[in-house]
Amino acid sequence: MKTIGRICLLFFLLSCCGKCWAEPSYQGKTLSAWLDDYGAGPRDYKPSPQADEALRQIGPEAVPYLLQLLHSTNPSSTIKVVPDTNQFSPPKPAVPAPASWDHWKAYVAFQALGPLGKSAIPDLAKLAHGDPNGSSFYPNIQAMKDISAVAGLADNSSSYVVPGEFASFHGSEVMRSPLPFLVDGEIAAWSLAAIGADAVPSLMGLLDDPSPHLKQRAAEALGLAGAAAEPAVPAIIKNLQGSDFGVRQRAADALGYVGRQPTLAIPALIDALKDSDVGVQLYAARSLGSFGDRATNAISSLLVNFTAKDYRTRGSAAIALSKISPEITAKQVVPSLFRQLEDTNSWRNGALVDLLQLNLEPDVMIPHLIKALDESNGSDNSFQVNAIQGLGKYGPAAKVAVPKLIPLLADENYFVREHATNALDKIEPGWRKGH
Repeated sequence: MKTIGRICLLFFLLSCCGKCWAEPSYQGKTLSAWLDDYGAGPRDYKPSPQADEALRQIGPEAVPYLLQLLHSTNPSSTIKVVPDTNQFSPPKPAVPAPASWDHWKAYVAFQALGPLGKSAIPDLAKLAHGDPNGSSFYPNIQAMKDISAVAGLADNSSSYVVPGEFASFHGSEVMRSPLPFLVDGEIAAWSLAAIGADAVPSLMGLLDDPSPHLKQRAAEALGLAGAAAEPAVPAIIKNLQGSDFGVRQRAADALGYVGRQPTLAIPALIDALKDSDVGVQLYAARSLGSFGDRATNAISSLLVNFTAKDYRTRGSAAIALSKISPEITAKQVVPSLFRQLEDTNSWRNGALVDLLQLNLEPDVMIPHLIKALDESNGSDNSFQVNAIQGLGKYGPAAKVAVPKLIPLLADENYFVREHATNALDKIEPGWRKGH
């Protein structure tokens, strides 16, 4: 009887263990089935509010399965990455694809889980320290917020290797560039950002790593975490003053998205407007603009940058000033940009782009855009094309421009024709019926 009792106890324990390891489900659908709703691969990714809600309902129980996906080596895949070679270098051996669609699904799931995924922090922190000598996938936090766009680009990488428009075949292998546009370290860091405040200490630890690449990764992720990353502001500022321009760029970008501790962040960003790297200047200006009227003490420095030789520095300063002080923008920035628009120099196209970003009233901007339609410059039609796009941006309010746009449908330049068609569709959707 004792033996029978022990056997029964063993079966009971095994059954309990099986239940512990059973894949979680919601509304009769397993977690893996819900994840399949996000698509068949990065390029085929599609948002799924239903899957997002299912992940939140499953909650922390999803974490072990997601970590299993993140650590998956995708052994069923036979596709290999072959580094680019040329006639001047010896052939290099193929290497297994370092990541899979499974990793991307885990990342998307952590976006849905948010703070509910905090039990994954130790594992994600370890993964985030991977590939310390690599290069960052996305230096622009705003771009990284568009998961669909990131997913599309992720397909063009060694991390997600599938036959496609970027692939050429050699025997049974797929020839692809080994450039790691998206690697597991990025996925882990962004997942930490999605978890929020509980993951900030781990990202701050990553920010202290001696590797510039990992510092960049950490700054990006802290920016993605937004206001939850407030405790990291002093550490981000310290990196804004470092020697690596890539780290400084991402630190400047992150401070605006965190948007906290303005008494510390704004003076540091004002100093960064004078950085030797144009990219740092651009991100510093944009971050100052995100602080709005809390950054009025940056106005004089931004006005200095508005007179810079580099059109990118001028443009970023103009946009920042429009968010900080509409009055200064109306009195000094807009008149200056209109004067540049009338000059026949290389500044005018940049001035046009900047004016369009200021979202001026239609009656102020449209006459200038219509005038610019007549200015074609041989093979360089960028000024004209920007004017066409600007008119389309104003939609029906730009109806007065329709007679000027119609002739451009027969322009010899393909881009002029294409953008004129798109603009007309936005301004007067029924225009095709009469033409």
